Amino acid sequence: MTLPWRASLSPVAASWREALRFGAILKRFYPYLRLQIGSMRLAVLASLGYTATILLEPLPLQVVFDGVLLDRPVPLLGVDFHALAGGDLRILLVGAAGAVLLLAILRGNLYYAQNVLAATSGQDVVMAIRQELFRHLQMLSMTFHRQARSGDLLMRLTGDIVMLREMVVAALITFLTQGLVVLGILGIMATLNLRLTLVAAVVAPFLLVILSIFRIRLVEAAGRQRKREGRLASKVHEVLGAVMLVQAYTAERHEDQRFKELNKRSLRGGVRLTRIEAQLNRSVQIAMAMGLCTILWLGSYDVMAGRLTPGQLLVFLAYLRALYKPLRQISKLTQRMAKASACGDRVLEVLDQEPDVQEPSHPLVLRRVQGRITFRGVSFAYQVGEPVLEEIHLEVHPGEIVALVGPTGGGKTTLLSLIPRFFDPLEGEILIDGIPIRRVRLKSLRRQISYLLQETVVMGMTIQENIAYGAIGRKKPLTDQREIRRVAQAARAHEFITQLPRGYNTVIGERGATLSGGQRQRIAIARALLRRAPVLLLDEPTTGLDPVSGKAVLEAMEILTRRRTTLVVAHHLSTVLRADRIVFLVDGRIAEEGTHEDLLRQEGPYAEFFRTEWGSLTSRPVREREAARVGG
Repeated sequence: MTLPWRASLSPVAASWREALRFGAILKRFYPYLRLQIGSMRLAVLASLGYTATILLEPLPLQVVFDGVLLDRPVPLLGVDFHALAGGDLRILLVGAAGAVLLLAILRGNLYYAQNVLAATSGQDVVMAIRQELFRHLQMLSMTFHRQARSGDLLMRLTGDIVMLREMVVAALITFLTQGLVVLGILGIMATLNLRLTLVAAVVAPFLLVILSIFRIRLVEAAGRQRKREGRLASKVHEVLGAVMLVQAYTAERHEDQRFKELNKRSLRGGVRLTRIEAQLNRSVQIAMAMGLCTILWLGSYDVMAGRLTPGQLLVFLAYLRALYKPLRQISKLTQRMAKASACGDRVLEVLDQEPDVQEPSHPLVLRRVQGRITFRGVSFAYQVGEPVLEEIHLEVHPGEIVALVGPTGGGKTTLLSLIPRFFDPLEGEILIDGIPIRRVRLKSLRRQISYLLQETVVMGMTIQENIAYGAIGRKKPLTDQREIRRVAQAARAHEFITQLPRGYNTVIGERGATLSGGQRQRIAIARALLRRAPVLLLDEPTTGLDPVSGKAVLEAMEILTRRRTTLVVAHHLSTVLRADRIVFLVDGRIAEEGTHEDLLRQEGPYAEFFRTEWGSLTSRPVREREAARVGG
């Protein structure tokens, strides 16, 4: 059973926890704020000037009401303006009207300066955080990227970071400005009538309690809503990325229904968040209205009793409304801050992720390597208890072409991905030229490697830029067009490139959609040639290609693999027959290794696999020739 007094304290305690959380987020982003201290100081000065104009704004009303309309003395700021004008009501009226106009001009200009400076600082902070997040995402290990949703990461990189601007800049300046306005107004109100000021100040604690209670609900609701929006963005990204598959299987209605469900959840979450915001606004308005009614009631009695002039009551009510305005803005800011806190948590969740693959404490830098690759007792698993590779012992000699062959799911692609340290083995070690790769700087290691994926990756830029991408990691990344044309010719890509509308300056569609599979693969080979890396990793480069394209790619591969240590995942016979040695993997273990002829002669797992997979593809003369060669 919860005691009533404890229940009443729980929102306050939760509010303190939220305040501490908010402070921790601000502290985490302080290095980005520190770069904008100069602009923020100017914004604060503009805010102070803006505050002063707001504090002075109601005073001309008392001059007009008491001095002009009632022809009474008007003692303000230690000066009797009625006497200063020599009793001339026209001068007093013109002076009051001019003061209103001057204050309006000053207030407008100061408000402009404050907002422009705050927005500029906010945009610069957002840009710096986004840059850091993008850099960090590129550094995170493949383990993270295998589990993350691309759409959700895009939401964090775009929408969530923009919301942070409310937290790291707008919040600080708004809280400072509005806080000064509140203190200044209370001070002036106290000089007019202390008793009414104390009554007006009683509303503030109620507002703080209301804001504290609703802030907790807003933060929770905003966090859930951002997650829903992230899932929605991920779904859109997934479907648009596989739109050909969706259309091929006439799954548009199915995907539309799935999107509709996610959209409904997002809509319901948005409505729930809006309802909480509306409840907060309603509570704030009622609390302020109660304070205004109380002041109007007591102030009218003071006027009738002669303790207060009508002009003073009018000015006091004007200040009271001015006092409630910043309080309303703070309540609205609370709503935005709740969303910004949720977004800040989502951004920090990524920034606080540590890469699984860490740089060594004292890294070695590889110069030009020979390309000897050694696996010593290497075991690996993506999930605990589900091994993908077990006790791999393998030595690849410099310049040797080794084909990794075996049933699907045997660990061939995983074996390749361990060499550039996309993942680290759970047991054992991998060496390059006798040096453990865990001791080598990551960039230094990866500069020695060219990696061609099974699904060829080209980017939405010109063909020349796609090929030149291979030279980015070199000490001299800039390459001239002659070098790019040379590697394109070697990769059998120059002919089709020159037939395109703008040749090498033709912009490729996203994911290379405007090119065929063979064309994309040949561009990737040209990119790898330009990299000039001594180690080459190929993940079945001819998968899905027609015979003509496959032949062109194989010719390009002949040039690419010359004098390079090459490991190739092979599913095609043509690729296997070009290898110097074959490593046959079954269930994450090396079952056999040797030359094609030796493995056929042994009549082991490879020979059985060969007959099952490729026996029907080889003609009778080829089989006889093969048998004769093996027998000889």
